[in-house]
Amino acid sequence: MMYTPAQRWVALAYGLVSHTLFLAAVGVMFVSLYEGLHLSLLHLHGWAAAVGDVILVLQFGLGHSLLLSDQGRRWLARMAPLGLGRELSTTVFAGLASLQLLITFLLWSSSKVLWAAPEGWVKGGLSVLYGISWLLLAKSMSDAGLDVQVGSIGWHSVWRGHAPVFRPFARTGLFRYSRQPIYSSFTLILWTAPVWTPDHLLIAMLWTLYCVGAPVWKEKRYLRFYGQAYARYQAVVPYWFPGRKGRDMSFPTEPSIPAVHDAEVIVIGGGPVGMALACLLGGRGVRVLVVEKRGALPSHSQAIGITPPTLAILSELGLDEAFIGQGLPIHDCHVHGESGALGIASFRQIPGQYPFILSLPQQISMRLLADKLALYPSVKMLRGVEVVSVEQTGDAVTVGLKDEAGVITIRSAAYAVGCDGHRSRVRDLLRMRSRRYDYGHHFVMGDFQDRTALGGEAHLFFTAQGAVESFPLPGGLRRWIVQTKQPEAEPPAGFISEVVRMRSGHIIAPEDQVNQSAFSPWRLDCEQLYDGRVILCGDAAHVMSPIGGQGMNTGFADAEFAALMLHAILRQGQQAGPWLAEYDRCRRKASNTAATRAALGMGLGTWRGKGMSWLRDRLLRHLILRGPMAGIVGPWFAMMTIPFNRAAKSRFVATYMTGNCTEKSQPESRLAFQEESQG
Repeated sequence: MMYTPAQRWVALAYGLVSHTLFLAAVGVMFVSLYEGLHLSLLHLHGWAAAVGDVILVLQFGLGHSLLLSDQGRRWLARMAPLGLGRELSTTVFAGLASLQLLITFLLWSSSKVLWAAPEGWVKGGLSVLYGISWLLLAKSMSDAGLDVQVGSIGWHSVWRGHAPVFRPFARTGLFRYSRQPIYSSFTLILWTAPVWTPDHLLIAMLWTLYCVGAPVWKEKRYLRFYGQAYARYQAVVPYWFPGRKGRDMSFPTEPSIPAVHDAEVIVIGGGPVGMALACLLGGRGVRVLVVEKRGALPSHSQAIGITPPTLAILSELGLDEAFIGQGLPIHDCHVHGESGALGIASFRQIPGQYPFILSLPQQISMRLLADKLALYPSVKMLRGVEVVSVEQTGDAVTVGLKDEAGVITIRSAAYAVGCDGHRSRVRDLLRMRSRRYDYGHHFVMGDFQDRTALGGEAHLFFTAQGAVESFPLPGGLRRWIVQTKQPEAEPPAGFISEVVRMRSGHIIAPEDQVNQSAFSPWRLDCEQLYDGRVILCGDAAHVMSPIGGQGMNTGFADAEFAALMLHAILRQGQQAGPWLAEYDRCRRKASNTAATRAALGMGLGTWRGKGMSWLRDRLLRHLILRGPMAGIVGPWFAMMTIPFNRAAKSRFVATYMTGNCTEKSQPESRLAFQEESQG
């Protein structure tokens, strides 16, 4: 979405005013409460002072709630010119709320009565508690989304040229323990300020009542908007006081009985990660239903790099040799710069039986996985169906599927796993909260008949005009990826060939080009990788730059962990809670590391200009490729040093795998007997 210069400058002005008011309100409130509300610009006396102070207290609470109501939101949408009302509504709200706080404390009429003003260590202790309360408020606001809380999401989005994107409700951080940590932290601030006066008591009592009662209306609005997703959250997390309540419906004390459902696990998404997960579960005898929107396997190449940890996972399925037989092992990556050859990132010294990165187009990987999937009698695949609903009960997940004729059927399982890619419908239906970042880099890639002398190795060309990457493919092909200054939706014929010639000196004929596509990398991280009985895997859980090929491999590691976890829960009676928490911890740590590394590698390679190219050449030649870091570059890019690149690197999983886990609640033999007794 494009905004005019006038709109962008108006948005910036609104942001400056709003943030100035916010900072002023925080400063005045901090000092005024700490001093017992003795500081004021207005000096009323007697009943006039009492009535005025009560009005000041009420105007903040009532005004705050009114602006958050449906009518208030409509008013906010009218408070910005040039058609920016909707975009700047959060900015306006933050500014008005800050102004209300400023009015309250600056116009407060002090009673001049002092009840308690502790000194020495007592004052020091209370001051520490007061400071901690403010830190808790800051943490709560950050967990909820600081950009929304301070109003920056509105003006900043307009300034950057796109409409604001609001994320679903928070359920991580302090929101794991209380549904209203902002209100409870705000209340804690009111009661930990060290100086006590009648004024302090009045504002603390009235605003505490507001902080306890007002969120009820907010939660009704959330239930109306988020539906079952927020109801599940309410069932687990207490309203106001931190803790846990009840029993999470995702943590059954008894394993689900497979016979009562269509499957034990529904895997949503039949891409490489979804099929790998289904194969790993099928190999353990788990009944799996895979549902896929596409009617057939893709015919074009996407991801190509398969790392040693992924090959080790595939070896559990007996597929590593098949993948290697169809692919092309890359042992070295040659790096070139403006000043010539800079060095080699070698994978030859990687320990284990896979000292290389395997180049294999994704459509071949998917065909091999599909062939393997067909061998498992406990696994079924449904193609040409789209997920339209995901509902949960205490012991099941029901998934609504719409076929190509528009007919909707309902399938049930004990658990469901969303492996449906970066546009995940499952993630959207669950209202899972995520963070997105656009890198601002742009690329065009194409596969060519390889008539160069580059052989079976990868080559990277980093120039002042931009980067060129080149990777060998099976079947006599080579992939070329060129960096562009702007997005190129439809590059002209011969575009890649010309850019490659100018930057690398290699001649690739346009008529040898097989395909072409453009992409602009971005990153997405889900704040939580499960909700109830639904788990996210692969790009549905995390999206990272495809430069470096770490995304699909991270997804395979997700699948390995998820398969172990679901088998332990469903077939060996393990408690779901600890497993899901460990999956969330390990896989978010792994994906965050992989995404950060992919971004760092892409960032270094995309430096443009003579000065930055000169600096990059020196870094690569003298520090990274030939200097003290030379020995770690290969394993680094091969994902050998990613934390939890194998599930067994989790101590929790390793303990389970060695048979020492003490969480077992029901022997496998009992579950097997139940399965047999139900036919």
